Amino acid sequence: MPEEIQSKVDESLVKRFANGNMKAFDAIYSVFNQKLQNFVFTLVKTEADTEEIVQEVFVKIWENRGRLKNYASFETYLFTIAYNTTMSLLRKRSKESQYIEYVKSVQVEVDEKDDIDDLNIDEVNESLNLMIEKMPPRQREVFKMKHFQNYSYKEIAASLMISVNTVENHIVKAHKYLKENLSKDYLLYILFINLFR
Repeated sequence: MPEEIQSKVDESLVKRFANGNMKAFDAIYSVFNQKLQNFVFTLVKTEADTEEIVQEVFVKIWENRGRLKNYASFETYLFTIAYNTTMSLLRKRSKESQYIEYVKSVQVEVDEKDDIDDLNIDEVNESLNLMIEKMPPRQREVFKMKHFQNYSYKEIAASLMISVNTVENHIVKAHKYLKENLSKDYLLYILFINLFR
């Protein structure tokens, strides 16, 4: 019987991936492929380019797996690479009218003389972490358990001895808080809605 692909990505899985374990890579691909497809499509709006970019992202993370240090921030790392790879494609196609019009529509200027800055992974992590740390203690605890440790609502409720409904309320409030703050920065907001959907 074939080994079951993991449905969650934890630090131990990311560490095995960083050490070159192909089964860990397959598990990561299984968990994130569709999420990355949705995220990239939000930016480029074409299926062909979306598939090309997502495949390139997985090639990049595999080729650079040895440089991965912060296992807990893997998801942010992955989506930041996806964003930077997407922006690289948009730069290359900046002379094509449909891309110029699209990029203007999302308020990211493309100009031959002025490249779009890539998102810095450390800066993204810092911005998100600063906002998360400002949450009320219990809300922050629930949020981290859900999104950083991949606990289900039921698992969080059992661990903290609170109701599932209370867990859901904390998550809803945390998402609302982050949306309100990140919406001031369009690109971080796009990352947010894909990281924490």
